[in-house]
Amino acid sequence: MTKLTFAAAVILLVALVGSAVNASAQNNEIAISLGGYFPMSNPVSSGNAFAIEGTVAHRIFGVPMVSAYIEVPIVGTFSSSVPSTGLLSSASYSALFIAPGLKIKIGAAFPISPYLAAGGGLARYSKSSNLAAATATGTTTNTGVFDVGGGLDMKIAPFLSLRGEMRDFYSGSPAITLPALQQKQHNLLATGGLVLRF
Repeated sequence: MTKLTFAAAVILLVALVGSAVNASAQNNEIAISLGGYFPMSNPVSSGNAFAIEGTVAHRIFGVPMVSAYIEVPIVGTFSSSVPSTGLLSSASYSALFIAPGLKIKIGAAFPISPYLAAGGGLARYSKSSNLAAATATGTTTNTGVFDVGGGLDMKIAPFLSLRGEMRDFYSGSPAITLPALQQKQHNLLATGGLVLRF
């Protein structure tokens, strides 16, 4: 091994160790993302809607290539339209998902880090203020939710990353008076945003 090759290997090793130490000091993440909400798996097509997500995560375990986090994602959606077939059906609904869980990130010390996440919690659907629908079934529905997803973080600064993410919140459906909507549904979300690491 030449002196130049040895020097290059030492510099590379120091850079990798330094980035791993820097990443290990960053045990917390706060992320804000925007994107789309795509409800699926019900016979009556609910419309797509705008979504906003906030996530807080804390690292509980880490080795050079794999880190585990406890995370709490909170997602809100806006005005997903529902086909109206009568006076007792709601014109639209919004949703809120809170699903604490576990996230596994690969290569947290590297510039690009993929991750997988899963959890469970609460889904809350709020129907639009249609008086007939409100008096028939109430304006809100609470149900359990299971969350699975994944994404990619790309570092753009020592404490800041860009994030792209896909999640599926599998839950009961909003209790809209259309019988076809009374079942489980997949709530797909595709979002992108910023992550602050500290």
